[in-house]
Amino acid sequence: MIKTLLSLGCKILRDELLFKHCSFKIGGPARFFIEIPNEHALLEFLKIVSDSDRYYILGKGTNVLFSDEGYRGIIIRLIEDFRKIYVLEDKISCGGGVLISEFLKAAIKNNLTGFEYLTGIPGTVGGAVCGNAGSKDEWISTSIDSVEVYINEKKQLINRKKIRFGYRESELKKCIITRVNFSLKKTVKNDSLKKIRENMQRRLETQPLNVPSAGSVFKNPNGFFSAGELIECAGLKGKCVGCAQISELHGNFIVNKGGAIAKDVLCLIDLIKGKVKKKFNINLETEIKMIK
Repeated sequence: MIKTLLSLGCKILRDELLFKHCSFKIGGPARFFIEIPNEHALLEFLKIVSDSDRYYILGKGTNVLFSDEGYRGIIIRLIEDFRKIYVLEDKISCGGGVLISEFLKAAIKNNLTGFEYLTGIPGTVGGAVCGNAGSKDEWISTSIDSVEVYINEKKQLINRKKIRFGYRESELKKCIITRVNFSLKKTVKNDSLKKIRENMQRRLETQPLNVPSAGSVFKNPNGFFSAGELIECAGLKGKCVGCAQISELHGNFIVNKGGAIAKDVLCLIDLIKGKVKKKFNINLETEIKMIK
């Protein structure tokens, strides 16, 4: 497998430390870390990989917690062709590996609107679509026309109407998202820039964006209160385990103060779940993915 993939332009690393590839800055080694540059190489990988081989498609690594022991399988990152963007009138076609920030730049450059709620959300387009990223009232799924995916070795183009999206989830979890096709609206560039600045300022004031984290740890439960408000009302802001801390700025963020390990974060997650359950009788569900 290694020889074939190298000949197709893939980059392959053995025992690559995963803390280098996630926003939490936590994680042990992966058995293999493979960067795949195009669909031909991806298809060959899917043909070669066996049913017993474990692999995980990693975007920017902004919503994951890797185990301290690492991942005894293959971590895949889509690069090059999967990071290309094409714009035609009010349509944008993005590779699954395109950064959300690059998607926003392309939309602004072409005077397109309907995406401002994504401001400050890190990660890739593929990851955002898989997890139906967005704000309280707006979701990336609302702007999608279709999604190109690989299911095993078969490529499919799926119309948006045939995809079930939910709160912070979709039924694309078992697919490899290679391209997403969006429909936006024409606007005046200054209008979009103003909204983006306002959204970014709001995030800077309310979220600990200057320290390593994986974003919101828990999904917001049904009801009037957000997960962050419940955690704060339970008196947990600032609580530390090892070098991990429940943010003093936003209760639904756990931050790495420097040298935190996955065990520290998991202890805080269990603490939060227990306290919120006891005080409010609410079971919080994690939003970040635990990969081990």
